[in-house]
Amino acid sequence: MNYKLEYKPVGFGTDPDTKQQNQGLTGTFFIPAYQRGYRWTEDEVQKLLTDIWESAMNETRHYSLQPIVVKKRSDDDWELIDGQQRLTTLWLIFNYMHKSGYRRSGAAYHLEYETRPGSRDYLQTLDAQKALENIDYFHMHHAHATIAGWFKNKMGPQYQQFLIDEIFRFLSTSVRVIWYEVPENEEPIPLFTRLNQGRIPLTDAELL
Repeated sequence: MNYKLEYKPVGFGTDPDTKQQNQGLTGTFFIPAYQRGYRWTEDEVQKLLTDIWESAMNETRHYSLQPIVVKKRSDDDWELIDGQQRLTTLWLIFNYMHKSGYRRSGAAYHLEYETRPGSRDYLQTLDAQKALENIDYFHMHHAHATIAGWFKNKMGPQYQQFLIDEIFRFLSTSVRVIWYEVPENEEPIPLFTRLNQGRIPLTDAELL
């Protein structure tokens, strides 16, 4: 496999090396039917936030998230072969900071689900009652609640806005994803299977 490897900034702001304004990840990421839904638990969400925060406090110049693997569908439209959990969690973090009164907008990218079309709309509301309608909504809502709890309790409510400001600054300038763009003739399902060997096993229903 010989895929294009790039580093792409996640947020907004000025690149610390080039001093140029970056726009981060943009466009639509299409999550095909062969993937499971969003399944990160409180543990994974908190680990990501804590790792980002500690890197920010250590003034890490570039913080690279684990790779995402995409296949181009059209301009600014990608099939997301690997990285759904991370991109969804980042979307939820941006969404929380935006809804908490931060002056900037939320994430500049969108997530589309082939077999879960209501999920994009649900991400906008994260309604607690609808969280009980299906397992995807449940995990999205729980992750959002985990993010809210982390910002509130990490340093205490009185420092919540400071924490949001610093996390947003770091996401804007220093956090990047490792971006693999696979060729158009690559078959995504065998690649997805190889990439996910050894991770959380799929259930029988998901395998079907």
